[in-house]
Amino acid sequence: MINLERRKQILDILATEGSINTNLLSERLGVTGATIRTDLRDLAREGAIVRFHGGVRLPEKQHTDELSENYMVRSVTHVDLKEKIGRRAAKLVQNGDTIFMDASSTAFNMIPFLKDTDDVTVITNGIHTAMELQHHNNFKSIILIGGMLRPHSGTIEGVMCREMISRFRAEYYFVSGNGFSPEMGLSGNNLFELELKRICAERSKHIVALIDSTKMGADSASVFISPNKIDYLVTDDNADQVTVEACRKKGMNVLISD
Repeated sequence: MINLERRKQILDILATEGSINTNLLSERLGVTGATIRTDLRDLAREGAIVRFHGGVRLPEKQHTDELSENYMVRSVTHVDLKEKIGRRAAKLVQNGDTIFMDASSTAFNMIPFLKDTDDVTVITNGIHTAMELQHHNNFKSIILIGGMLRPHSGTIEGVMCREMISRFRAEYYFVSGNGFSPEMGLSGNNLFELELKRICAERSKHIVALIDSTKMGADSASVFISPNKIDYLVTDDNADQVTVEACRKKGMNVLISD
């Protein structure tokens, strides 16, 4: 968590200043040169920053939607809200369940709270999610969906994995999106990934939308799960109450994390 908070600070500084000297960045954050170099290496590897001799900067010509798809950027954004949502959503999972988890950083934050479950099978298209799950020994199986890996997103996508998904049925699908509203449901920007999400939703008994309060009421380019198909909405206690009530009227079981 300390690493995530520090990397969020690095991105915030670069968003304000554009670029910064590495030594100065180390001093401002109060960490050693070795620590800051590790942070910068990981951020650069994910495409979130660009390193140059003596300093770092944000990538040029990177649009807002591209930044929102970058896993490293997403993983350090609204971490406190995602942890709350992850804790509440994990309570739905019972021993022996089979679940789908998407590649979102919100679903990723469920993992620490699944430690008390046994013999759960997790099917995911998230590289980072699968890598984190394999550090725990209480899961029955961890199945990584095959397909095309999109750079810097940590996401496997594409309809080529349709056949693999069709072999499974899940109790729950834990899924997030770029936007959500009670009128439109879950929406996103990447059409290839959204097609995979639709397929996972079709193979699941219950669909659980993981939406923090910053996404409530916002719609993205394409709807991939309509509101009438969402069984549970898990959000944080900052969520707009009018929107929450509208979701309940649509038949969603709204779970508020505290």
